[in-house]
Amino acid sequence: MEVKSRVWHFVEYGEFPLEEIDVEEVREDALTLLGRVKVERYETSRGTVLKLLDEYGNYVGKVVGCELSSVTIGSAYQTPFGVKVTLDCGDKIVGWLYLGV
Repeated sequence: MEVKSRVWHFVEYGEFPLEEIDVEEVREDALTLLGRVKVERYETSRGTVLKLLDEYGNYVGKVVGCELSSVTIGSAYQTPFGVKVTLDCGDKIVGWLYLGV
């Protein structure tokens, strides 16, 4: 797994380093998970929010302001919590998805 860059991911309990990985290594897994997620739809002042849940009801991602059928996989990062991929709509990041540990 080739490491491209290092960025920081801020979470409620501190900050953790992220290592960018080649998105092609996880694209198939991400698309498979996207095809299986259950979607809860919410309307907010920012637009429609799609909360993505796995088959066990675990929160695994979200998309804001774009339909799930229009998203593509943008980039991928290895985190202490698993692989996180960005979800893009056109040239804009509109969400994320955790693939798990």
